Amino acid sequence: MTLFGAILVRPVLPIWLIALLLLVVAAVAWYTYRGCSLTLRQRLGLWGFRMAALLIIAWLLLQAEHRKVLHDKEAPLLAMVVDVSASMTEKLDPAAEARRERAIEFLSDSRIDKLCKRYRVVRYEIGSSVEESTGAPGDILFNGPRSNIGTAVNEIAGRLRVENAAGLILLSDGLDQSGESLSPQAMGVPVFIPEIEEPMEAKQEQKPDAWVADVSYPKMMVVNWKGNVDVLVRRRGNGALSFPIHFRQGATVLRSSMIEFQPDEQFKQVSFSLEPLEIGQILYQVEITPVPDGDPDNNSRTFLVEVTDPKNRVLYLEGAPRWEFKFLKRALLAEKNYQLSAFVQSGQGTFINFSEQAGMAGGATPKMSVDELKAYKVIIIGDVDGAAFKEADGKNLSDFVDRGGGLLFIGAGKAYGEAGLQKTPHVQEMLPALSKPGAQMTEGRFSVDFTPGGRAHPATSGLPQETRMPPVLSFWTPVKVSELSTTLIATADGSPILVVRRYGQGRVAMILSDSLWRWQMGGAEGGTDRGLYSSFVTQLVHWLAPSEKEVEKTGLLQVFTARSEVELRENVTLGAVWDRGGAPAGDPLQCRITTPDGRRLSFPMVPCTLSLDVGLTKATNGFKCMFRPNVEGEYQVSVTTPNGSQEQKLRLLAACSENEKTGAPLDRDYLESLAADTGGKFVPWKSRYSMFKDIPFKPRETQEIKEYPIWNRWVWVLALTALFCAEWWWRRRLDLV
Repeated sequence: MTLFGAILVRPVLPIWLIALLLLVVAAVAWYTYRGCSLTLRQRLGLWGFRMAALLIIAWLLLQAEHRKVLHDKEAPLLAMVVDVSASMTEKLDPAAEARRERAIEFLSDSRIDKLCKRYRVVRYEIGSSVEESTGAPGDILFNGPRSNIGTAVNEIAGRLRVENAAGLILLSDGLDQSGESLSPQAMGVPVFIPEIEEPMEAKQEQKPDAWVADVSYPKMMVVNWKGNVDVLVRRRGNGALSFPIHFRQGATVLRSSMIEFQPDEQFKQVSFSLEPLEIGQILYQVEITPVPDGDPDNNSRTFLVEVTDPKNRVLYLEGAPRWEFKFLKRALLAEKNYQLSAFVQSGQGTFINFSEQAGMAGGATPKMSVDELKAYKVIIIGDVDGAAFKEADGKNLSDFVDRGGGLLFIGAGKAYGEAGLQKTPHVQEMLPALSKPGAQMTEGRFSVDFTPGGRAHPATSGLPQETRMPPVLSFWTPVKVSELSTTLIATADGSPILVVRRYGQGRVAMILSDSLWRWQMGGAEGGTDRGLYSSFVTQLVHWLAPSEKEVEKTGLLQVFTARSEVELRENVTLGAVWDRGGAPAGDPLQCRITTPDGRRLSFPMVPCTLSLDVGLTKATNGFKCMFRPNVEGEYQVSVTTPNGSQEQKLRLLAACSENEKTGAPLDRDYLESLAADTGGKFVPWKSRYSMFKDIPFKPRETQEIKEYPIWNRWVWVLALTALFCAEWWWRRRLDLV
């Protein structure tokens, strides 16, 4: 309730009741003094003291507050957005400024600063992400791996949704890689774009050049196994040309070859054989030395290969030979990172060695003992009945999976039928699905697809996410899927085809069809590429196998990262696992990083839970730190314990995306469309100052209301006390009780 203009009252009692009580008390007080032998002046004086005290009490009951309204004007906000992708370093005209130089010139221009004075300016750097920036313009690094301009404009508009935004000044070449349309919110923020590259009046003839366009190589290999490195070299120009190409490991030249271009040839592919002889992260480089050379910076490519020992052994036990056995065995034999031992069941129930590479030599039969199973990462059980395994075999299989091994069931009527594996002790409890009474292999032509969980599951997420997967010609039904299992592939009516689950520290998968091998019939012609079936099998087995990055139970320091090759400006997480022993709990691990330009960085590693962010498949307690590579090249990472007794090292290779620096000119069509769609303007470089005349300046009036109590001041208590004392003193003078 408002009284007296800017005075608010929040009375404890209704105002009418306070007024009534005041009148009643005033009348009673006057009536009391009326019966005393006092002069009129004395009665009025004492009654006045009493009434003044009552008025103060009534004022306190009103709990009055003072309201103050402040009016102000807030300047509009102007977003200054800089594209920091690597393409900003390019220039098509050697005599002109590079795009980045134009952008820095704009940001450093004192005249631009004066024109921006009346705005509230916020600067953003965009590339693959959006970051607010406050550093000096000359310190900006233009090395972003991609230009997501559409995404960035939408995100910035979202951040400014509660602001009085005047507009957005974009310094970019317009080579957008996001393909994202503007949101309705972004359409309301006008974008003003100065042209940071002059249009080329005539196409200038570029210098002849040759460069390493692409390198295809295995990211992981087994020591002493052979692989291929395929190098694609392109050139610009005509005429015959020849020059050497070298394949190096560090400073050592492993192989060299000559590239010879015919007059009309524009690209050549060269292959080098690769056979790593040591375990670890091996740094390789391919380099060409063309003459003439228009751009020496594109003559080499460096890459890392993770080399492991051949521990990925797979045991495959099958019933009678069948098509599934043939194609699954072929897919695994083609995978160099696995060593397959395959056996088929004879008429007497024993297993016969059917391997095509060294596994168990001669006619040795597999023994399901604990020591024998330790040699394998994954065990595949085909269409064999339950009688093939003794109770001790089932117990050893269960222990194998419980300790972290992988198990794949790919059976049919014998394995999944009434006398099948679910009758075998210890095996039944591992099955992801159990057959219901009357279950059988239903034949026909059935469409299948990933379930929602299957598209994101690591066992299948890398497969082509096609709108329609190849159909299957059979599936085992009906079955009951375990509550601990997940269906990854199912038929149109929801019948499971691929079911997976965890069992202890290991993983189990179950394929409920005996016709998936037909997917192989759709492989690439000529065998130059793996078909869907091969990719499906190898990825599933890879997921089942305990990763080389699984944490070992040891007191030694272990260091992890998700990928050894990263992009510039990418946030890289480094993890470490270490049993402190008797070390003080407060001492952190130290991570030291040597950058390609010789700088040394140091980061403390904080305790946390490590998981997929550092490449671990199982969550575990450890330490981590994060850093962002801003310079292209090799990073040396060293993690040490607080007492310095242990140290682990790894390499990281940071590179700019090859799709970013394309030599393409400024995309004027995109920039003009972006400005027009938002109500902004695309202006020539010489008109950059006059552009500010079109940027709206509409300050927003703000109103701030301040309310503070005025009834709880000390002066009222002092006045009330003084009135009571004065009345008491006068009453004593008049001998009134």
